[in-house]
This record gives sequence, C-alpha cells and structure tokens, in this order.
Amino acid sequence: MNLSVWINASFEGHYPIGVAAVVVAESPERASILLNEELVKEGLKPTATADQFSLVIPSEEAALIICNGNY
Repeated sequence: MNLSVWINASFEGHYPIGVAAVVVAESPERASILLNEELVKEGLKPTATADQFSLVIPSEEAALIICNGNY
C-alpha cells in the first residue's frame, strides 16, 4: 500500500469558521471516507469529498499552515 498525506480545509465544521484536517491514505477518495467517518464520530455531517483534498508531497522541507486563526 502506497500512502500519501492529504489536507482538507473545506469540510463543514461545528461553526462557520475555518476547519482543517490531515489524512494519511492511498487516494483522495479513501481520504474522504476516512475523514467522513471521523466527522460522524464528532457529531458532524460527512461532507468531505475527494475533490477537496490537496496532496502534500514531501520532496523538500516545507511548512504548511492549515488554519491560522484569521476568521
């Protein structure tokens, strides 16, 4: 299994403010399944879709700010 790191900052959260998640999965489709399972556990609607994910490619050093608190 070839796993990748995916980020999603577009699903629906508890409040209409920024959300962010990091998922390790082999595809964006699988990432959406895994994130939706976690959203349901948190009492949220499973609104994550595969097209919302961005692939993180660790080919060089980098820092990613997922949610900076600027609402």
